[in-house]
Amino acid sequence: MGAPPVQTLVDLNSRWGEIVGPGLNGPTRPIELIDGVLVIGCDDATWASQITWMDAQIKRRFSDAFDGLAVQRVTTRILP
Repeated sequence: MGAPPVQTLVDLNSRWGEIVGPGLNGPTRPIELIDGVLVIGCDDATWASQITWMDAQIKRRFSDAFDGLAVQRVTTRILP
């Protein structure tokens, strides 16, 4: 189905602050990772814009944290 092992998702949630930094750790969270697409939930559009600006940095930090895995695309979703 294109999803990584469950442990990768557990680790991604626990290491989220390393990936996005402390400022985005609270208002954002990983929702899903399928076929190299990381969907990030955001509290509002301001945080979604910040994620867009950090696209390359998030991909690089993810790759550094999860050897052998890569994010090809980052998308956001505003959460209620």
